[in-house]
Amino acid sequence: MQTDKSKKLNLKDKMAQSYRIILQKNPNFEEKGVVQFSLFQLILSVFAGVMLLIFLISALIIFTPLRGLIPGYGDLSQPKKIRELSMTLQDMETRIKANETYTNNFMKMLVDSVQTVEQAQKEHVTAANVTATPIEKIKEDEEIRQEIAFSQQVQDKAILAKSSSQNQSISLERIYFLPPLTGPISAAYEPATKHYGIDILAPKNTPIKASIDGFVIQADWTMDSGNTIGIQHDNNIVTFYKHNSTLLKKLGDRVKAGEAIAIIGNSGELTDGPHLHFEIWHEGKSINPSDYVEF
Repeated sequence: MQTDKSKKLNLKDKMAQSYRIILQKNPNFEEKGVVQFSLFQLILSVFAGVMLLIFLISALIIFTPLRGLIPGYGDLSQPKKIRELSMTLQDMETRIKANETYTNNFMKMLVDSVQTVEQAQKEHVTAANVTATPIEKIKEDEEIRQEIAFSQQVQDKAILAKSSSQNQSISLERIYFLPPLTGPISAAYEPATKHYGIDILAPKNTPIKASIDGFVIQADWTMDSGNTIGIQHDNNIVTFYKHNSTLLKKLGDRVKAGEAIAIIGNSGELTDGPHLHFEIWHEGKSINPSDYVEF
């Protein structure tokens, strides 16, 4: 027991024992300085220095760009930025394609003389005549007849979508155009007076719907037509909806037949009341909407 106590006292004394480092200058051994410390102070100083070094290195890694050089650390915000840039690039590509389609269609209108379908039929022979099988009507119930007619229209649209995907040309008579809205026609189609569409009246805030599937190639405001939206469809068909109060779609958006794209309005100089000016163009030539759409 006495031996253990002596060892403990000796260790305590060793920790408290003072050491001295003397700095001397050669060759005359002139004393320049003296550093005096205990073993406990030396250990404490080394520990404090190591902790300070660890803190400085950690701060350097966390708060400076050097953290990107450490494997597995990197910048956590980088993948998010890459996704945002990718989405922006895809949106720009869609807009560029839509602008190209829009420009090409208007170039056709500028290069070719504007003519009606009746005038074009004098120069071109119809490729084929399609005879539709008449649907037998049920006299007992008018509602059932309407359901059958609607089913036939849905089938026609399905045939149109399938044929369009195979890049087959379909005659306008086989294409089912939904009316953008229902109402009286206030101004008919008169290409002689440069009125290449029809004007349809409807109450305020009536939604305007896409006539057939397509994607938006124009969604802006013009001096004459006000808020205008144009949609590119399959088979080189373009429809325009003018004088709207509000546009619900933007350039490059894909739309389905019957989907609301605008709100009826009275915008632009060439209008004197709330109405929709509706145009249909086929292969760069205007056609009479009343020949293909039931309003």
